[in-house]
Amino acid sequence: MKYDWSKITSSAYLTLLELDLHEFPIPANKIKCKNVMICSYQKYSKKTGCSIEKITLGHELDDAFLLKGLRPGLTMILYDKEKYGARLKHTLWHEVGHIKCNHKNHGEQEEIEAHFFAAQANAPNVLIKAISQRGYAITIPFLMECFGLSEEAAKKKKEYLNKYGFEHSNEYDDVVLMQFNDYINRKYPPKTTHFFDDYYDDMEREREKW
Repeated sequence: MKYDWSKITSSAYLTLLELDLHEFPIPANKIKCKNVMICSYQKYSKKTGCSIEKITLGHELDDAFLLKGLRPGLTMILYDKEKYGARLKHTLWHEVGHIKCNHKNHGEQEEIEAHFFAAQANAPNVLIKAISQRGYAITIPFLMECFGLSEEAAKKKKEYLNKYGFEHSNEYDDVVLMQFNDYINRKYPPKTTHFFDDYYDDMEREREKW
């Protein structure tokens, strides 16, 4: 299987820009997708009269799922509001990822791509890099506190960073940094001038490769 990680990262970053978000952790109720209705199982059950068991196919679709075809032009993401938290945030981003990646099928590749989209929207590499260059250790507890990740998601993000570093840079890196600049400066000021200078030296080296 071939994956375009940079393209998926670009899609996740563009989504953050479109939603005009400016700080982390992002509340689950701020996760949206243009022309998509996001609704809880509970609310949908009340409005339609269908039981939650029927909506979720006997609870087979436990956390959230994408629903198309009820009527022309309608796409829905349904979720269990009782699981409103770090895990559900990843699940919602995951379902948005299926839409943003234009998935037509639900196979292994599509699931991997949607998980990657969610990981980049929930905890953007470019922000983790900027914070690390300011002298902060990127640990699992740090990722959970800073980005509101579940422990499982934080472990997977840490494993990814250990393996790939920040190689999946893209054209939206600088714009995303600008959008979250006030948040980073307020919460993670540079610990030393050394780290601050290293960060901008690193950015300049990346630009020279373009």
